[in-house]
Amino acid sequence: MIDLKNRKLCKGVGISLAIVGSILSVEFGSTVSAQTTGQKPTSLAPAKVLTPEPAATQSPGQLQVNALQPQSLAPPPSAKVLVPLQINVEGLEKIDSDSVGTLTEEQGGFGINMWEGTSRNLVEKLFPKLPVNSSSRTMRSLMRRLLLSTAKAPVNADPLDNQLASAQPDQVPVADPKVPKPEEEGKLLIMRIERLSAMGDVAAVDGLLKVAPNRDTDHALLRSETDVLFFSNDNARACPLVASQIHNVDTPYWQKAFIYCQALAGEHDKATLGADLLRETGEKDEVFFGLIDALTGVEKFEVASLTNPAPLHFSMIRAAKAKLPKDVTSSNNPAVLKTIATSPNAEPALRIDAAERAEAMGALDTEVLRQLYAGVTFTKQTLDNALSQASAERTALSRALLYRKALVESIATAKAEILVQVFKLAREGGLFQSTARVYHRILKEFQPTQDLVWFAPEAARALLAAGDGPAATIWFNVLRTTGIINEKAAALRDQLMPLARLTGNVADEEWSTTKLDGWWRAETVTSEEKPVDIERAHKRATLLYNLLEAQGDPVSARRWEALLDGPPQSSTVMPQSALWRSLNKATDEVKKAETVLLAMLALGQAGPTQVNPTVLRQVVTSLRMVGLPQEARSLALEAAVAEGL
Repeated sequence: MIDLKNRKLCKGVGISLAIVGSILSVEFGSTVSAQTTGQKPTSLAPAKVLTPEPAATQSPGQLQVNALQPQSLAPPPSAKVLVPLQINVEGLEKIDSDSVGTLTEEQGGFGINMWEGTSRNLVEKLFPKLPVNSSSRTMRSLMRRLLLSTAKAPVNADPLDNQLASAQPDQVPVADPKVPKPEEEGKLLIMRIERLSAMGDVAAVDGLLKVAPNRDTDHALLRSETDVLFFSNDNARACPLVASQIHNVDTPYWQKAFIYCQALAGEHDKATLGADLLRETGEKDEVFFGLIDALTGVEKFEVASLTNPAPLHFSMIRAAKAKLPKDVTSSNNPAVLKTIATSPNAEPALRIDAAERAEAMGALDTEVLRQLYAGVTFTKQTLDNALSQASAERTALSRALLYRKALVESIATAKAEILVQVFKLAREGGLFQSTARVYHRILKEFQPTQDLVWFAPEAARALLAAGDGPAATIWFNVLRTTGIINEKAAALRDQLMPLARLTGNVADEEWSTTKLDGWWRAETVTSEEKPVDIERAHKRATLLYNLLEAQGDPVSARRWEALLDGPPQSSTVMPQSALWRSLNKATDEVKKAETVLLAMLALGQAGPTQVNPTVLRQVVTSLRMVGLPQEARSLALEAAVAEGL
C-alpha cells in the first residue's frame, strides 16, 4: 500500500502513470473480484506467463479457428443429403470481421450479397456521414438494418478491370474477389459500431461486439465495449475489462477509467495518486478530477458544466451521487440524452427535455416519456388553464401539463378538443410523430362514432404516425359512411382521401385523379372559421402530388399546372450533384444496400418531414425500385401526416 507520504515522493521523481498502473494492477484486480463476489481481497502471486503455441498458417480470407476445435469426421453415406449445408459453411468461412452481423435476411437484414457491385471505398467514405440523429423512425430502422446486416464486405474494383472498362464501354468493372488488405480488415466493423453508438443504440452495439471475431484484441472494439458498460452503469463488468487493458494501452481514456475503478474498489490512496500523476501529464478534464476527489472523500464536488459528456462521466456522476448540470442536454447524442432521461440525479424538467429528444430519435422507449410526463405534479388551477398555458410557453413541462390534462379528462368531446390542440402545437414544433406515439393509448380509448366525425381526420393522422394503420382505417370508414348523408363529413372525407390512398386504404378501382379535385376544393374552401392559406395549400399539394407519383399514381397535368401560379423558383436545400447522380445510378443497377445508404444521405438530418418534396420523391421511388416498398410507403406517410395532409 502506498501512503500519502510515499505519494509525494512518487510525484517528486515524476513516476509515469503507466508504471504505477502496472505495479498496482495485480492487487487492483483481486480487489475488484472481491468486491463483485462479496469476498475479501487476497494477495495474489504474479501470474505465470504462458507462451502460446505457434498458430497454423491460414489464408488471408479464413476466420481464426480455435486450436482445440475437434477435427471434422467424414460423414456416413446417409449424410449425403447435407451437401448444400457444406456449401454454406464453406461460404461462411470466407467472411472476415467486416462481414459479421446480427441480422440475417430472414431477420430483416439486406442479405449476404447486399454489397455486391458496391465499392468498399464508397462505403468507407459515406458511412461516417449517415444522419444518425434524424427523428425519422423509418430512416432509423433502415440505417440500423444496414449497419447490422450479416453480409460479405464490399471490395474495391480491380484497377485493371477499370482500365479495360474505360477502353470498352460495354464492359462493367468486375469486383476484385480478394479480401481487403490486412490493414483494412475490421475498419468497416469499427465504423458500423461507431455509427450505432452515435445513434444511441447501445443494445445493437453490444450485440455486434459479441459476434466480432477480434473483439478481445482490437483496442477500438474494447473501448466501445467499455463505453457500453459505462453507459449501462455496469461497473462490475467494466472494471475487470479496464484492468485487463491498462498494461497494453497507455492512453488517458484507459488511465482515467482505471483510476475510477480503483476509487470504486475502495483503493482511494492509489486513485488519488493516479489522478495527481495524470494531471501532471497535462490532462485537463476537471470534471473527472473533481469527481475522483468526491469519490475518494477528498472534498465534495458540484458539476457546474458538462456540454460534452463521455460515458465515463455519467457513470462517475451516478456513483458520486452528483447532480447533472443544466447544460448537459446541449449534447445531441441520443445515448447521452437517453442516459439523462433515465438518471435519478437530474431535475424533472431536464429529464423530460432529454427524454423528448431521445424518444424522437428512437433511442428511448415511448413508455419512459409517458411516465415522466405523468410523474409531474400540477395544481388543479394549472390543469384548468392547461391549453392556454401550453400555447404560451411551448416547453417540455407545458407538454407534460397537456398530457396530464388529457389523462384526467373524462368527457370524450372535451378530450378530443384537447388532442386537436396538442397535435396542432406538436406539428408547429416539429414533434408530431413523437407526440402521436405518446398519445397513442389515449387515442385508442376513443370510440369512433358519428358524434366525433369532426375529430376523425386528426385522429387518423395521429394513429398513422404512431404506426397503427388498422385503428386509422376505422376512422377512415367512419368518414366514408357519414359523408354520404352529411355535407361537412363529406368535405372531411374528401380532404383525407389522398392520405387514405397513400396508406393503401383505397383500392385501385376506387381511386381516380378526380379524387384530387375533391381534395383541392376541401383544401381551399373559404369559411368564417377557416380562412384559406393559399401558400400552405400549394405547399401541401406539391408534397402530395410528388408522393402519389412516387408511389405509382399519376397526377393529371392540369393539377400540376394549377400550382404554376406561385413563384417560378424557391430557395431550398438539395443534395450535391454527385450524391444525386450516385443515387440514380445505384437505383438503376438495383444495388439495394448502396441505394439505402445514398437515400439516407439524400434525406439528411432533416428527414422526410422537412426535406424538399423533389428529393423525397426520388428517395421513395428508389426504395420501391430496389424492393423496399413498405419502407418507401412509411417515409411517404411520415411526411404526409406531419404536413397535415
